[in-house]
Amino acid sequence: MHRIKKVCVCLLVICMTVISLKGMTDLSQRKSSDFKYRPFFEQEEDFDIIFLGTSHVINGIFPMELWNDYGFVSYNFGGHANQLAVSYWVLKNVLDYTTPRLAVIDCLTLGTQTKTSQSFDYVHLSLDAFPPSITKWQAVSDLLDDQVMNETAAAGNLADAAKRTKMSLLWDYSVYHSRWNELSADDFMPGSSREKGAESRIAVSTPADVKKIASNQKLEGETAGITYLRKILDECKSRGIEVLLVYLPFPASESEQKEANRVYDIARNYDVSYINFLDMDLTDHQTDCYDPASHLNPSGAKKVTDYLGDFISSHYDIPDRRQDEAYKSWHDSYADYKNYKAGHIKNQQALDIYLMLLADKNYNLFVEIRNPAVWKNKHYKRLLQNLGINTGKITKDTDAFVLKGGRHEDSLKNFSACKKKEYQTALGTIRHVKNEDQSVSVYLDDSMLYSVDEVQNESMDIRIAVFDKDTMEVTDQAGFCIQDREDIADDYLSVTGVVR
Repeated sequence: MHRIKKVCVCLLVICMTVISLKGMTDLSQRKSSDFKYRPFFEQEEDFDIIFLGTSHVINGIFPMELWNDYGFVSYNFGGHANQLAVSYWVLKNVLDYTTPRLAVIDCLTLGTQTKTSQSFDYVHLSLDAFPPSITKWQAVSDLLDDQVMNETAAAGNLADAAKRTKMSLLWDYSVYHSRWNELSADDFMPGSSREKGAESRIAVSTPADVKKIASNQKLEGETAGITYLRKILDECKSRGIEVLLVYLPFPASESEQKEANRVYDIARNYDVSYINFLDMDLTDHQTDCYDPASHLNPSGAKKVTDYLGDFISSHYDIPDRRQDEAYKSWHDSYADYKNYKAGHIKNQQALDIYLMLLADKNYNLFVEIRNPAVWKNKHYKRLLQNLGINTGKITKDTDAFVLKGGRHEDSLKNFSACKKKEYQTALGTIRHVKNEDQSVSVYLDDSMLYSVDEVQNESMDIRIAVFDKDTMEVTDQAGFCIQDREDIADDYLSVTGVVR
């Protein structure tokens, strides 16, 4: 009896130790991977489309937009600096939980000879959230069996060489146990991705010009990237999953363009479709880039997402789930996503980023340009054109515009001067009223959009009202005063005041 009691006590201590270690592991680990994947693991139903690739995928494809426009149930599994070997093992782990109809694979990094990037933290982002399993063990064993990266580490040219262990990927606590002084409220109450794995990068940057190479210039020979792309294609074929290969748009170097050109051969050999966005004029580097090197901002990402949605709808049998009772929670997720997008707009103080965020067909806009010299500024003019404003319709008296669903519907003349009491537009009747105290109020039908006092009215250069396309509720309204009102023909201007 005494021996049984001792055994029970030992078992209890072991259980308590395991539970404590599990709790400390969950608390101490970085939450970026868990944040990205939580909506995926919480859903019991299958995902019909999955997206794999680098940060170009994270920043460039928005599943919630595809849901709203097409009813597609998809998830973005792109990871920062993911080599195609990492994408392959993410795919293998994902397939333990869901069976998609279509896998969309970005082929950036096709020319690399390594299995992981030089930053092992990015591997953690892609794999940490997956629970221990045979598949994860296989992934860890293969990714760390990397001769090129091991030689780099042995030569002392790898800053995080000490982190590259199987244990670090299989048991997070071995990596994160020392970050107690970094813990914040987010560690105790972690959130989850409102963008189904995607990540909006909010900025506008102008990259350098890119020299386009000929299509017959392509990556030669075999690489680790090509080997793992073939593994992805073979895995999908064996499971009856269709594949769409893509090379997402960005200001690509000559070597990256050669990668993209090589994919045509691979797609042809496997009889799968391939979209090389580098060969298209879909995006504009002047308005659609988050940074000078490569990543898309939401304006560019929505263009890519729209194109992919239309292509997938036309070429693959992907169901519209919007009326499917099993996926009704996606309507709530989309409402949350809309609020998330609106929050970015409402908190914005920079005019160029504000205009970039409004390049969204789910918003209707009323734009009043009180200072016509704004059109002389190349940066702002291009961003206004990106909204859909047709500059060919502008005369010297044109000072206001109505856009509906991303289309330029009406151009208003002499609006700011209040020479006309009301304008009939695609959004309704717009009235501009000058009050007795010299303040100005603008109405849409019977609802006031905004009112500004005399000083604000005189100093305002651009005034914008943003509406939800479906409900016509006002999402935001803001006025911007810009620097140097006398000469604003430079390529960049700073905002000196914002009025909401």
